Amino acid sequence: MHLPIKSIAIAFGSTEESVLLKGGQGTAYRSGNIVVKPADGVEQSNWLADIFSRLPKSDNVRLAAPVRAITGEWIYEGFVAWTFLEGEHVNGDYEKKIDASLTFHNLIKNIEQPPFLESRKDSWAIADRAVWNAQEFDYDEEFLALIHQIAPKLKPLNLLSQLIHGDMSGNFLSHKTLSPALIDFSPAWAPNGFGEGIMLADAIAWENADLNSLEVFKKLPHIDQFAWRGTLRRILEQAEHIKYWGKSKESAVIDALEFQKTIDYLKENFS
Repeated sequence: MHLPIKSIAIAFGSTEESVLLKGGQGTAYRSGNIVVKPADGVEQSNWLADIFSRLPKSDNVRLAAPVRAITGEWIYEGFVAWTFLEGEHVNGDYEKKIDASLTFHNLIKNIEQPPFLESRKDSWAIADRAVWNAQEFDYDEEFLALIHQIAPKLKPLNLLSQLIHGDMSGNFLSHKTLSPALIDFSPAWAPNGFGEGIMLADAIAWENADLNSLEVFKKLPHIDQFAWRGTLRRILEQAEHIKYWGKSKESAVIDALEFQKTIDYLKENFS
């Protein structure tokens, strides 16, 4: 499948044939050395491009750079473009991924919270805020059965929040000779370490990770609390997807129940 309008890629400087990429919600296309995809709102897309255009390069993590259109703007007819990064999605390899994550979050630690984060009403943003704000959870009993296993484990964390990548699992690209690439930045505002907590939760629930490979996570400060909250976040996402995306309850419950494996692991390793 190709870009619906060939002139989009040309506007960002590529005359190569476009090819639909896996992931990216089925809306990202590679054209030569760039990836073209729909803009995620004007404010967020411009902010993201401005931020990443100024980030320094690092030996530990590769990051895509935004590409300007022929107009000089970051957005052209509702699309944005970023440089293409070589690599493939590989489960495991957590030590390299953690090192890449730590480096990336150090690069962005001084960036101020963008105004649009607080006003976002999508299911991921709602789940993020719910995790960090003490509140009663009003969900169907299938979700509450999971949530009530987590709630007693949560302890206060007196930590400052910063900009983080809230969805790193599946967004690392591994390469034989290059450092890991981290793509599809999903901005969230939380204490540094929450991203790795989500990654640990996902490794168990989604990747069926070998338990020995998870030992590397235990060196991270507060990883137990971040992992409990990461698990909670994934469960809340599924409950919110029903409202936001119209996802069927049956499907959402099935996906949420995958995180029972994570809950069991955390109970055994961090009780």
